[in-house]
Amino acid sequence: MKDCITRMSEDYKELKRLAVQTIAALDKLLDEHRPSIFNEVYLTGEEVREMFRISQRSLQTYRDERIIPYTTIGGKFLYPQTAIFEILERNFRKALK
Repeated sequence: MKDCITRMSEDYKELKRLAVQTIAALDKLLDEHRPSIFNEVYLTGEEVREMFRISQRSLQTYRDERIIPYTTIGGKFLYPQTAIFEILERNFRKALK
């Protein structure tokens, strides 16, 4: 008699668990993936605010005063990741101790 896999069998349960785990991993990768435009990755305003721990108003002030570079597409502000890292590097101060 051939082995049969049913919904109640351990093999089926293990296969289902692996499929759900794989789908969750793919969803996470898709959420974290940032397509590049001309080899530049752009961050959203929310990501920049979280990175700097600043308010929406502070971010707007940084744009208005040209402290932080940005571009707009369809009314949405995008910030080049390399420029953000350059700003962080340029303003880095070593601890005294």
